[in-house]
Amino acid sequence: MNGAQSLVKLLEQHGVTHVFGIPGAKVDSVFEALLDSSIELVLCRHEQNAAFMAQAVGRMSGKVGVCLVTSGPGVTNLVTGLATATSEGDPVLAIGGEVPLDDRAKHTHQALDGVDVMRPVTKFAQSALTVHSLPEVFGNAVRAAESGRPGAVFLGLPKDVGLAECPVDLTRGWARPVQLGAAAPSELSRAAELINASRKPLLLLGMQASQASSAGALQAFVSRSGLPYCATFQGPGAWVAPGA
Repeated sequence: MNGAQSLVKLLEQHGVTHVFGIPGAKVDSVFEALLDSSIELVLCRHEQNAAFMAQAVGRMSGKVGVCLVTSGPGVTNLVTGLATATSEGDPVLAIGGEVPLDDRAKHTHQALDGVDVMRPVTKFAQSALTVHSLPEVFGNAVRAAESGRPGAVFLGLPKDVGLAECPVDLTRGWARPVQLGAAAPSELSRAAELINASRKPLLLLGMQASQASSAGALQAFVSRSGLPYCATFQGPGAWVAPGA
């Protein structure tokens, strides 16, 4: 496999079903690899649209929505969509093409440092400068996008890295989420005391209440406790507690 095929394999292993983007010379290798993939490729008319479509997938699934663009203006056109995803807590993986490594320091066609452009609007931005580092950069990016407060991340892919032979073992461990421990019993007891002492308790659920990792537990808690709840504008619209 080459680097582009390895990247598509990593996306498949992570359960990605759709990629939104616009082709270009720096990422044509990835588009070609997607032709032989189970992932559905959705061609867009503008990179910003691709970013917003990826954000919608991230919002609904809790897993990264993926957009794929070429270098230069392809990357800069993502900024608004990725800034929105980060500010609203939706996981997005943006893959942006880059000039070959030997051209990075030259004032050549579309020789833009996408990582510097993306740092202010993403949780993580890094380029895979070798095929050996590609799985690690991918794993770190996806983990950053989906953990804590979700948001957008950027993975830069130089053209020659996408075309280079990739002998890396692509096990399923890359991007595996790090499970955080349960709350301390003392804090749970304190929370129960406060709720039990309240005359009119009300649960206020924020935007992350609809995440797959917490929605089920919240549903069960609301159902068993019988407590009324309300949500912020971007709260748990995907679920309603039984009997609510």
